[in-house]
Amino acid sequence: MSRFLTTLCLPLVILATASSADLSEMRADRVGWARLQTASPHWKRHSGSDPVLAQFIRENTSLNIDPTWYAADVENLQELCKYPMLFSQGIGTVSSSTARSHLAEYIRRGGFLTIDACINHNVTPDPDAFLADQIRVLTTILPECQVVPIKADHDVFHCYFQIPGGTPPHMYYNNIYDAQWARHGLYAIMLGSRMAGVISLSGLQCGWDRMISPPGLPEACMRMLVNIYTYAMLQGG
Repeated sequence: MSRFLTTLCLPLVILATASSADLSEMRADRVGWARLQTASPHWKRHSGSDPVLAQFIRENTSLNIDPTWYAADVENLQELCKYPMLFSQGIGTVSSSTARSHLAEYIRRGGFLTIDACINHNVTPDPDAFLADQIRVLTTILPECQVVPIKADHDVFHCYFQIPGGTPPHMYYNNIYDAQWARHGLYAIMLGSRMAGVISLSGLQCGWDRMISPPGLPEACMRMLVNIYTYAMLQGG
């Protein structure tokens, strides 16, 4: 169980494991899915389809995830600390000293941050600039952290579903494959030996919102997110 759960004594027991046999086990206590609320006008983009993701998680894991999605205001540390994992559209607009301090404290306590770019050229026109912006903020608020590519044989690609090739699925913008985005894998936010978060440029959220894409890609995006969530929950303190 993660250090975050132990430190903050959250009423949460996670039963998801690497084996599909656990699907027959008793469900865990209810888990909340929360998005990081920031000053960005896009922080809740695609949130209307978060219940689709929640239903997928309930059907495919032992997690008793709440079908309602929640907002955790980056300006409120108490709100952040209700959730062992927070989902974010990006932290480039987290600029106030209070918000940055709270986000850093959340991560240091053991919280897990998942950042996923929206594959919409009007929202995120440049994947390289988006990644650089996330790294800039993270290394400013957490000087001790490192952001590194996740290798294809890492557990995050195998801890629940088997992700083919150890490569995250990529949504297509306007149903057109974009190599500029697809060349990016997943990136780990590392605090020492602990993975404290993941940066994705895959548009996973576009997947569970079922944007136009090849058949099966939305499900692949949700499987990748399940793996990230599972890996976050199973980390040792």
